[in-house]
Amino acid sequence: MEGIHVKRLLTVLFIVFIQLLNTDIAFAFMANALSDIGAGRPEGEDFLEKQQVQEWLEPLEIADLLLFSAHADDEHLFFAGVLPYCVAYGIKAQVVYMTNHDDNPIRNTERLEGLWAVGVRNFPVVSLFPDLYAESLNGAIKAYQKRGFVEDDFIDFCVANIRRFKPQVVVGHDIDGEYGHGTHMLSAICLQKALELTADSSYHSVSAEEFGLWDTPKTYLHLWPEREITINIDEPLEFFDFKSAFQVSQYGFSFHKSQHWMSFYKWLNGTATAPISNSSEIVKYPPGKFGLYRTLVGEDSESAADFFEHVLLHKDMLKIAAEIADHVAEEEKSSYLPSQDRQAGKAGFEDENLQEKNFLNDTSLNNIKIEELLAENIKKPLQIRAIFGIVLLAALIMLLTVKLRGKHHGPN
Repeated sequence: MEGIHVKRLLTVLFIVFIQLLNTDIAFAFMANALSDIGAGRPEGEDFLEKQQVQEWLEPLEIADLLLFSAHADDEHLFFAGVLPYCVAYGIKAQVVYMTNHDDNPIRNTERLEGLWAVGVRNFPVVSLFPDLYAESLNGAIKAYQKRGFVEDDFIDFCVANIRRFKPQVVVGHDIDGEYGHGTHMLSAICLQKALELTADSSYHSVSAEEFGLWDTPKTYLHLWPEREITINIDEPLEFFDFKSAFQVSQYGFSFHKSQHWMSFYKWLNGTATAPISNSSEIVKYPPGKFGLYRTLVGEDSESAADFFEHVLLHKDMLKIAAEIADHVAEEEKSSYLPSQDRQAGKAGFEDENLQEKNFLNDTSLNNIKIEELLAENIKKPLQIRAIFGIVLLAALIMLLTVKLRGKHHGPN
């Protein structure tokens, strides 16, 4: 009986919250907030020793970082450290695979095992393109043409996923394919082309209508020779029991046993007599080396040690929203709209509501400071509705947390 009452209360709170905010972004905002509850992040204590039953979450609604990995295992090799770093610091990362391994089902299992091992909990996106090997870009294009796929299919795939996840940062492969893999090259080249099309409403109208438009603030490519940056993946992370992000990726690759016969097992791990424990020991195709390929938010500083300088992460948005709510609550504690102003207030709210619905599709927002953005979108009388909405959302999250903890500590 108690469970029924809690369920009814959660339903009512959810409906009231959506009615108060009445915006499309409220759904995405709430979905991302709730994804941090329960299985949203792994437990840090002895994490590498405790492989839990996999209960995957849906792909993210909005991502801080979108990683385009050509194959299942590249995320632990050439992008080693990226995913564990994001997990450790609460950065929302979504993985998109440019190829599938349906012809080798064990690799599909290894893909999920490896992602789970490094703390990823949101299910990856996997393309319809088969895993084909080629030693050049043209070789890859011809190989895929024989299987019925053209270059534009890869570009469309990239465009659709960038529009879908609206990332602050996109990360992709080396244009030379790291060790010369044609599919890596094809993935990088098509990503480059896609980045110039995601904000064009005339391109790929299907994804434009479904997800809206987006222009990614920052894009990094592995080993890109301009505006180089070395991300700090060798620093011990308390979240992973003081393993480094690189070491956690080594652990993730250990689940890709079908690929251990390749030379890249030694490239990543070393040998029994000369083991590798830091990414800085890898000289050829070093996994921590990237270049800022494209930016809408300015250059990185010389001290930049990750991808996220000059961008606003989801957790920062939540923090700012909470601070604004506190400030507004203080100002509006004893005020309300007088009856003679209600009609004008209603008209003002409708205008602002329309602005919020276009929030994620307005690519010009990438260049607006967050203070200006929030000042433009949180005004009277929307402030009053936002206060109640945030309070109700907090209550909803607390109730769900209590319920999930009860389930977690209950009998097995």
